[in-house]
Amino acid sequence: MMSKTLVILLTGVSVASASPALLGRATSDPSAFAALQRSAELSSAAYTGCTGTAFDVTITLQINDAETDTQGFIGYSTTEETITVAMRGSTTVTDILNDIDTTLVTPTLSGVTFPSGVQIMNGIYSPWSSVHDTVIAEVAALIEEYPDYTLESTGHSLGGSLTYLSYIALAQNFPDKEITSTALAAFPIGNSEFAAFGTSISGTLKRGNNELDGVPNMYVSAPEDFVHYGTEYYSYGTEATCLLCSGERDTSCSAGNGLVGVTIGHFSSFGIEMGYAGCTTL
Repeated sequence: MMSKTLVILLTGVSVASASPALLGRATSDPSAFAALQRSAELSSAAYTGCTGTAFDVTITLQINDAETDTQGFIGYSTTEETITVAMRGSTTVTDILNDIDTTLVTPTLSGVTFPSGVQIMNGIYSPWSSVHDTVIAEVAALIEEYPDYTLESTGHSLGGSLTYLSYIALAQNFPDKEITSTALAAFPIGNSEFAAFGTSISGTLKRGNNELDGVPNMYVSAPEDFVHYGTEYYSYGTEATCLLCSGERDTSCSAGNGLVGVTIGHFSSFGIEMGYAGCTTL
C-alpha cells in the first residue's frame, strides 16, 4: 500500500499558485470514464505486488530492479485482448529521490530513436532504463504468443511519469502494434522537444488527473519548464463528472486547481483509492 506520509515528503510544498494557464475549455466526457478507471485499478494493483492476476490481467512477469527500486508488472488480458505494462508509484525514499531528481539527461534506449534536443529528468530516465530491456523482452515474448493483442501501459504518480517514457519505448520498439497508454497523476518529465516527440508517436497517450491533486502542476514553470503531452482527462470520481480537457494547461482541469505538489487529491484516481486494490494470487 502506498504510504501517504512518505509520499507527501516529495516536495515540501503542498499548496501554491499554479503557473499561468489557458482559459477553461473542458467538456463533459462520461464515455471515457470506464477505461480510465480500469487503468486506475491496474495502477493501484501495481502498488500491491500482485503475483497472479490484477483485475483482468494475468501477470507473467514482476518488474523489480533493486538498485533503482523500480517495480511493476507485465501481463495480458484476454478480456481486453491487450498486453499490459503497469508501473508502481512512489512508496520508498529511493522513489522520492527519483521524483525530485530533475537533472536533465539525453536519453538512450534500445530500439528508440530520440530526436535531437530531447532531454528528460534523470529521476525518470534512470529507473526506466534499468528495466527497459527486461520490459521489451517480455512484451516481445507475449506478442509472439498473442500476436493480435494491442499494447497498453499505465501507472500512477511516479508510475504515471514513467508511463510517459514507457509509451514511447513500446511504440518505438513495436511500431506495428496499436498502443494506448494512460499516465495517471503524473508530473511532466522533460523539455518541449521531448513533449513534441511524444505527441508525434502514432498511438494514444491519455493523462488522467484527479481533483485537488497538485502533482501534475509540478515542474511546469521555471526553473524546470517541463512540458506535458497527451490528452488530459480530469476526474471528480464519477462517470457523470469526467471531463475531457483541452491542451496542456486547461484551467478547468489540473492547471486551474491552484495546487502544486502532493496534496490530498493525489491518492485517488477515477474513483479508485491507490494502493488498496487489485490482485489475487494464483
